[in-house]
Amino acid sequence: MDEFEKAIIYTFDPSVSEEIKQKALNYTDSIKNSPDAWKFCLDKLASTNSIHVKFFCFHIFQDLILYKHGSLNEQDRQKLKAGLIQWYKQHLLIQNEDAAIKNKYAQVVVLLFKQEYPDQWPEFFDEFLGTLNSGPLSIDMFLRILKSIDEEVVSFDVYRSQTELAQNTFIKDTLRDRAIVRIVKAWYDILAHYQQVSPTLINMTLQNIKYYVGWIDINLIVNDQFIPIFWKILNSRALREEVCECFKEIINKGMDPSAKLSLIKQLQITALVNYAQLDEIEFVVKFGNLINLTGMEIIRGMETLQTKPNSGTGVSPSLVVTPMTIQEIDQLLDEILDLFFKFFNNESDEVSYSVYGFAGLYINKLKNLKQPLTDKQIQHITMMVQIVRNKMRFHKDSLNEKLEEDNKFLEYRKDLSNIFRNIFRICPEMVGSFIQQSLTTIVQQQQQNNSSSTTSTTTKTSLSTNFADIEVSIYLLFQLGESIGGFTGSGAEEKQQQFEKFFAQMIILLAQSQIAQTEHQVVSLIYFETMVRYTKYIPQQSGEYQQYLGQILSAFLDKRGIHNRDPVVRKHAGYNLNKLVKQHKVQFFPFTNAIIESIKNHLIISFDIQKEVPFEEQLNFYELLGVLIGVSNLPPQEEQRYLDTILRDAMLRLEEITKKSLYKSDSKEQPFFTTQLYQLIMVIGTFSKGFSAFTPTGQPKPEASCQYKKYFLSALEHIIQLPHQLPVLNDEIKAKTFVYMHRMVECLGKDLIPNLLQIITILLAQVEKTESLQELILFINQCSAKFKEDMVQPLIEFLQPVVLRVFKSLNPPQTPMAHSDEERAISDLKKAYYQFIYQTLLNNLSAVFIAPRNLSSTFEQILSTLSQGCFSQSESIQKTSFQAIKKMIDDYSPGGLHPLAGFTKFIYDQIIPMFFQVLLSEQFAEFTTNTILGEVVKSLRALTLKVGDEFSSYLVMFLPTISMQPDQIQQFIKLLSPQAQQKEFHEYLKNFIKLKKSQNIVLNNQNNQNNNNNNQINNNNITSSLISQSNLNGNLNGNHLGVNGH
Repeated sequence: MDEFEKAIIYTFDPSVSEEIKQKALNYTDSIKNSPDAWKFCLDKLASTNSIHVKFFCFHIFQDLILYKHGSLNEQDRQKLKAGLIQWYKQHLLIQNEDAAIKNKYAQVVVLLFKQEYPDQWPEFFDEFLGTLNSGPLSIDMFLRILKSIDEEVVSFDVYRSQTELAQNTFIKDTLRDRAIVRIVKAWYDILAHYQQVSPTLINMTLQNIKYYVGWIDINLIVNDQFIPIFWKILNSRALREEVCECFKEIINKGMDPSAKLSLIKQLQITALVNYAQLDEIEFVVKFGNLINLTGMEIIRGMETLQTKPNSGTGVSPSLVVTPMTIQEIDQLLDEILDLFFKFFNNESDEVSYSVYGFAGLYINKLKNLKQPLTDKQIQHITMMVQIVRNKMRFHKDSLNEKLEEDNKFLEYRKDLSNIFRNIFRICPEMVGSFIQQSLTTIVQQQQQNNSSSTTSTTTKTSLSTNFADIEVSIYLLFQLGESIGGFTGSGAEEKQQQFEKFFAQMIILLAQSQIAQTEHQVVSLIYFETMVRYTKYIPQQSGEYQQYLGQILSAFLDKRGIHNRDPVVRKHAGYNLNKLVKQHKVQFFPFTNAIIESIKNHLIISFDIQKEVPFEEQLNFYELLGVLIGVSNLPPQEEQRYLDTILRDAMLRLEEITKKSLYKSDSKEQPFFTTQLYQLIMVIGTFSKGFSAFTPTGQPKPEASCQYKKYFLSALEHIIQLPHQLPVLNDEIKAKTFVYMHRMVECLGKDLIPNLLQIITILLAQVEKTESLQELILFINQCSAKFKEDMVQPLIEFLQPVVLRVFKSLNPPQTPMAHSDEERAISDLKKAYYQFIYQTLLNNLSAVFIAPRNLSSTFEQILSTLSQGCFSQSESIQKTSFQAIKKMIDDYSPGGLHPLAGFTKFIYDQIIPMFFQVLLSEQFAEFTTNTILGEVVKSLRALTLKVGDEFSSYLVMFLPTISMQPDQIQQFIKLLSPQAQQKEFHEYLKNFIKLKKSQNIVLNNQNNQNNNNNNQINNNNITSSLISQSNLNGNLNGNHLGVNGH
């Protein structure tokens, strides 16, 4: 071992010190960087036995061929080729080398082949074909080289440049002309002579054929020599899967549809399947894939021939001596369908899924037919429905065995559901009849079982033995309902009505049966879900409607549903009962007493109860009861009786905990009473979802209809004190307090207004996190939207403290880290603040900003932030700011709701110049500018309507400052007039902005300053400078929207 080999080995040896390893790397790098490294490696390759050294040498050759081949002279190129061929003949043909080395050699020699074939290395294949008689070692290397040619030349799995693609195409064309016939003969000789000797070589040969068959002449493979050998090899367990893959690639070959159909007929797939021993799942799946592809190719060929009947047959003329007739093609499809049904119905889901693609394509073909289905086609889809049902059945057979969801099975079930729904769209009557018969049979079987059983144990066993059949029948009914809204064409409405009646019949059948008694989780889950989804189809005009609802409801309310021993079923039943009641509302009111009686223990908020009925499930019950009571328009006394029954315990417990301060005994580890407070707030708030102080049109309800308010007001008195009472307000309680306040806006209506000042004062004092402040702003916005002008006085009182608190949160002592949660929270708060300003204006509350206590300071701060917002890089903030300014123009200009002396002057001095500064700014993309342009147009039009000629005179003075010519100014003012179309002015201004941005014209700051007249608004109503040009992006007395200035 010389120094070079030692250095190579040291670089791979983990026991060698880092110092020695670095020296070894430096030495090998010096050789690698040498211009003659490849010559050195040719010599080393001939003498070394080290696999590491061989790999090093091959990497040197690879880099040389890929990056430096063009710099080699003719002598060096010949030397490189000769050295590689010599090592092949003197080494690889004599001793069996490690597989990794053989693969690396094949890759390197093929890379050189790509560079020099055919012009500089026309004898490439002669070099290797001529050595095949040497034995298995030469054949092994030849097959590896062919595989590498596929990877480097043929395969599209890696990106290749257009130049490389063109070169590869040329190589393939040359191969077809000069070498492929000899290569195919070599494959045949290997298959013929090495079947019993070397399965490994046979497998490699089959892989070669699989890779090449897609681009060579198909007649070279599909002939009387190869096909019999393929059939023979099918008897070998080690090789049969690869044969199957070869057939698959043969069928997958791109060719004319007539030729493809003739090819499929010639291959005799049906005979092939019957011949093979399908005794292992993996092999059966391979054949399933073959059948799947064959069927899909037949259908595609048929469709192509139908749309292009004169399709040529030039790809493989020998395969299409006589074009197939329509009858022959149909027969070919029928043969594949016979195979398909066997595989589709196979016990193994893997095997069944292997032909799923063909099933979908065949169904799609039938969907697109314009003529009625033939008897044979109806027979096919009837069989398919039966198989789909069979394959959808759960495999678990024991009632005592807990079902473990098999994700693969459930995914396949979804796919089968798609096929089922598509079949229904093709033949709805057949599928409906199938479902009806299936469900009716199961119901009758249960009745027979029950009538013949002598003990409850026998009954339970009878019911449980066929749980999979029960579940799948209901599941298919459920899936059927997903499609009944998809009828099209003539008679669609009639079909829709027909199947709505069908669903009503099936739901009644299920409700009156004992299916829900089946003690298996999957049956219960699909039963309740189906009932909830399709009870709506039972006609309310029926004299037995209430009876049917009672039968449906009973399953939810007894041990089959919310009292079930299985917690999963119990939870599911409660959730679906809530959905059922919310869907039908008043129709279920007659059952209110029965519901309360059934769930009364579930309503108790205690830890003992929650061991059996988790709190999340309890909320479902409170919500559905709230809906039932709230929508029923009960007489006050009856409503009060129900409210007492449902809420009394919760209200008393809330009062007890708060008045006695029981929460003070809580510890961080055991927050017993704090948790109960949280739950009680949620319970009362959830129950309140069924109540509203407003009609569906938004009008207040009469007070006589809102006797429930005293309960929620009483709860409010306790809940709003929690921020004061709890030492450290629990985040969950704080969040649910906000949720409760949001609910009270809807429930209490204007009765909430007298409490707002107290509520907001308390909440504002306790908000520590930015997220809580944002929630408070959303609450105020909700009140403003609901109560409109009635919010003026409360808002006047708390506007200033809210705005100041926002400014404080938006300007933290330390700038938050980029992309942190804190930065995102501040960004969200900033958006909420701008929405608060805009929503206040939008809800006719502009008087709030100019009230005496807000005008001199808070209003100026708001104007400052709106100016900042117009320059924001946040699209939502920028747009909201412009919208708010537009609303201010409407309200504060002459003729507005609250005319403000001096406001128009402020608009002239500050806002109009700012409009154009934003529009002409290069920092805003065109789509953003277009959005803002629309808002600017609205504001300019509003000013024209408000002040008319005065605004026109102002524009005559201002527009020259942005380089607008007299004729442009005249057109500008003309299109801005009320008589002109707004879209014409919008387009004119848009084109002007585009022109100026292209000329890089900006605002004339000097003229702006002259026009601003020291930025003072005349009239004593606004006494101080509102905004100066210098602080448009700055702050005002430290009160501004910080964080990156956005």
